[in-house]
Amino acid sequence: MFVIVILFSVLFCHDISVHTALINYDLIVRSIPSNPDGYPRSVIIIHHANSSWNIDRPFPGPLIRARLGDQLRIRVQNKLRDQATAIHFHGLHMLANPWADGTEYITQCPILPHSSFIHEFNVTQTGTFWYHSHNAQQYADGLYGPIIIDGDPISQHYEYGSNDQTIMLQEWYHETWPDIMTAYQGPHGAYPGSVAIYPWPPTTFLINGHGRFDCRTNDCSRNDTWKDRCGNVFPAQCIPLRDPFFGPCIPDAHPIDEFQCLPGKQMRLRLINAASGIPFRFWIDQHNLTIVARDGSEIEPITVSYLHIPIGQRLDLIINCNQDPTSAYEIIVASRNSFQPPEIIIGQMPTMWTTARLVYPQSKANMRTTNVNEEMKINAEDPFFEYKYLKPLLPRRAKAAIRRVTLTFVVHWNNRTGIDALEEWAVNNITFEPPKEPLLQGIFLDGTDKHILATEYPGRVNNTHATYIEHFEYGQTYEVVMINNDPQEHPWHLHGYTMDFIAAGRLPNRELPPCNQPIPRSMDINLDSLLPPLNSTPPVLAVGDSFNAPRDSYVVFRFKADNAGPWYLHCHMDWHISPGMALAFSVGHKGSYRDLIQPPPKDFPTCGPRQILVYKSTSSHIAPCTLFNSSMILILMVFVHFITLYV
Repeated sequence: MFVIVILFSVLFCHDISVHTALINYDLIVRSIPSNPDGYPRSVIIIHHANSSWNIDRPFPGPLIRARLGDQLRIRVQNKLRDQATAIHFHGLHMLANPWADGTEYITQCPILPHSSFIHEFNVTQTGTFWYHSHNAQQYADGLYGPIIIDGDPISQHYEYGSNDQTIMLQEWYHETWPDIMTAYQGPHGAYPGSVAIYPWPPTTFLINGHGRFDCRTNDCSRNDTWKDRCGNVFPAQCIPLRDPFFGPCIPDAHPIDEFQCLPGKQMRLRLINAASGIPFRFWIDQHNLTIVARDGSEIEPITVSYLHIPIGQRLDLIINCNQDPTSAYEIIVASRNSFQPPEIIIGQMPTMWTTARLVYPQSKANMRTTNVNEEMKINAEDPFFEYKYLKPLLPRRAKAAIRRVTLTFVVHWNNRTGIDALEEWAVNNITFEPPKEPLLQGIFLDGTDKHILATEYPGRVNNTHATYIEHFEYGQTYEVVMINNDPQEHPWHLHGYTMDFIAAGRLPNRELPPCNQPIPRSMDINLDSLLPPLNSTPPVLAVGDSFNAPRDSYVVFRFKADNAGPWYLHCHMDWHISPGMALAFSVGHKGSYRDLIQPPPKDFPTCGPRQILVYKSTSSHIAPCTLFNSSMILILMVFVHFITLYV
């Protein structure tokens, strides 16, 4: 009752104010030489401005930690010599404040070398999140870090105390992202004999920025091959491995990481897939994994012996420390075919893994086994695992929708010598091109996007290059159907929202055909026969902001368009974003953001044809009291949080 009285007292006050802690971070982005897996190369890092970086582990970057109700002020200084940057806070909604989202040419200008950008926002969520560069493929070179927002109910339900650990997973290459992307995009025949190649396979896997490489070299002259499910043999792609430029390669440069379990206690493990191109399989020898949260939302607990985690997703795990305390146990991170016979592998996947250790205070011996308890009836190999098993904490139904938006994505392969990149990706046959200036800047000022869209031009494979925007009316509920018309899975992420997933499954007539027969890929799909009516309220299967679309499948979510602004929806396979696998969701009132979001912060950087924001912003970062702004939303969310905990 005390909480309710305070809530209404504040709401009816004329001058809305929230008394919270202001937490400051001052961060620097730069490149340095480092050896994450023992092989020295150039990496891109982010570190505290008032101190040097950790020379033994320069990435992941510093932990950003706050509590529900705090205000974060994060200054990012770009000290890269020749690259712009932008830092996105993955999973944080930035309610009524898209200015802080950190996506270049969607919500802000790139942070140019020797310049800085300030993100200031209220914390309205709890759980596990992460930040990473949203400039090209920079985060593949190390520009990422974890975010923890304390105050979620999980700490009340489990006895892990201070044993709260984070693991960030990543695959690693020995070439930098510009060189890998240049090789990928070609074009074919850029010089006599040159062939464009995929960014594949990676060289090693990293756990919290550390891995182990055996320092081998490979000139790709062995003509390795791989087999598909029908036994057909194909040449394996190879990325050459050369001697390092920066110094000697050291196979055991870093000790294996250890995570401590206290006998009879529990450990909270925040698992984040920060990879640029691979989902991971994760397990701990002789310890089950209880998944209690996904993408910052508490879920109905489910216990598994191993799991798969798509790119961008976060899974919070509870580990019971109930095994022999005199032994140590392997924590294993693997690719999909590190644990399956080659005859069932579809396509080329690297056979590799990396390890850490789960130890007890009395651990003396290391137990090495790659066996997993397969007795559990939950099939973690199911490509639709997250939609079948990661259920909301409390059953609920989705809201009725007013419109269905169908997004079909495919790859267009190119092969014309001297002309084409290897691939162009398209959503509804549109290959995304950045606008002339940030969408947020242009639409906020003009109330329309017609002055800022990139100039459309035809692609070379029957696609169109354009700034693809889907418009949504503020306050309405919509249904989005994602159709993966491609023979590989794709991880997706929507900025600014947590979605309600209501359906997922194989596309009709997409079962694997007999060997040597092509898979039919017709675009004609009768969605009405697959999905519930728009005016129905189907059960919510799962909630999240990062999700996987399995090969030849559909995934359907609904969301209420109650967070105004331009929000990026993109494949989180980082190598697919620049080739166009993205679009923007624009949420506003008749196309405008005015009176729905805070005004731009004072001295907000501009770029593009418009060099000055013709808008008189106040020095305050809080919108006027006439708006239902982020402070009021924050109060309501804190209220709901307390009600959840105590009522």
